[in-house]
Amino acid sequence: MTPQITMPKFYVSCSKQTDCLMILFVIVLFVSTGLSETTYDVKNPPTWKVLADRRLSRLKRSVQIPHPKNVIIFIGDGMSVGTVTATRYTRAYDQGKPAGDVLMEWEEWTDAGLMRTFCADKMTTDSAAAATALFGGEKGHIFTIGVTGPVDCCKCTKIPRKNQVKSIFLYAQDRGLSTGLVTTTRVTHATPAGAYAVTQNRDWEMSVPSKLPGTVRCEDIASQLVHHGVNFNVILGGGHSQFYGSPEPETPPVRGKRTDGQNLIRNWISKQAARSRRYAVVFNRTELRLVDTSKTDYLLGLLARSHMQYDLLRNDQPSLEEMTKTAIEILSRNPKGYLLMVEGGRIDHGHHSNKAKIAITETLALEMAVKRSLNLTNPEETLIIVTADHSHAFSLQGYAHRDKSVLDIDDTQNVSVNYTF
Repeated sequence: MTPQITMPKFYVSCSKQTDCLMILFVIVLFVSTGLSETTYDVKNPPTWKVLADRRLSRLKRSVQIPHPKNVIIFIGDGMSVGTVTATRYTRAYDQGKPAGDVLMEWEEWTDAGLMRTFCADKMTTDSAAAATALFGGEKGHIFTIGVTGPVDCCKCTKIPRKNQVKSIFLYAQDRGLSTGLVTTTRVTHATPAGAYAVTQNRDWEMSVPSKLPGTVRCEDIASQLVHHGVNFNVILGGGHSQFYGSPEPETPPVRGKRTDGQNLIRNWISKQAARSRRYAVVFNRTELRLVDTSKTDYLLGLLARSHMQYDLLRNDQPSLEEMTKTAIEILSRNPKGYLLMVEGGRIDHGHHSNKAKIAITETLALEMAVKRSLNLTNPEETLIIVTADHSHAFSLQGYAHRDKSVLDIDDTQNVSVNYTF
């Protein structure tokens, strides 16, 4: 009798912001990446195909693991090993246990690895170039999305087809899989944009500066999502202001930020209607809960004007767990399978602001979404990956007792040191 093999889950940790390689999608859907023991040209696109083939030959297992039908990639934006440690200690403290006596959900999984999502020109990457590495298997310049190393940042120039990176999500759509993006940031922000956009500047979310030299027309990221990302089955996150200017019947009743007269929400609706698709557009938690996931094939949820609220401060907005649940219910109806990205995008923002409690609670919110996905999926056909796109310089200092909160002050009263925990 052939033994039943459960699809492995992967926790891919990043030791620091400069150290993140795309081993996860080499394992998942064989997107090009890898490392070499010798010097290699990171700006040369064929490099990554050669390295991927080499890496794949080393990853052959003695036990045959079936190809997953479904893949869910959870990204903790800026979630360092230190972030995970502090979050683990916080959860232990909240449960009345000493630090280290509990583990995060993904720390108990059987498979783990390291990856490097460095960019082509800088020692430290950003989420834009990291997204290109994660979803496209290429190394691009910092601040760029969906382009290869020869394309410079921030210049509105024509991008040759050979230097445009097609994301794994678009390949999945070509094969008939359903696809989805869930994030707590704006849906046009760097990480989700890596799934569909090609741009020289991550900041061109709703417009491209008119004073840039040259006559080439560069398309902003929101416009790319609507015009070229129309086949995403689920898009959930913040940033509705990037899609329209003056309020109209199809938009929230507040003014948006666009100045070109376009109503991209109406455009998205028109494209779905022209294809006779069953679709829904929602702008708040109440509307999201009313979506009939058994009869909705395409869902656009722009649930905040900009980024969504921090989970610690969240009132009337849906949680990452709720959005993940809705996405899985819609995507799982496709018998061919699906590819879903879920981003805890505001872990990064907490770290940028030096707000440790915010970063920790955002990580806990990501863990809740991971747990919900485990309850909603079949482990024999769904591959679940938890990783980060980059890291932050976040660490625990001092020698506080294990029963203390990491958010407390070190009470050891050691006068020989001048730092606190």
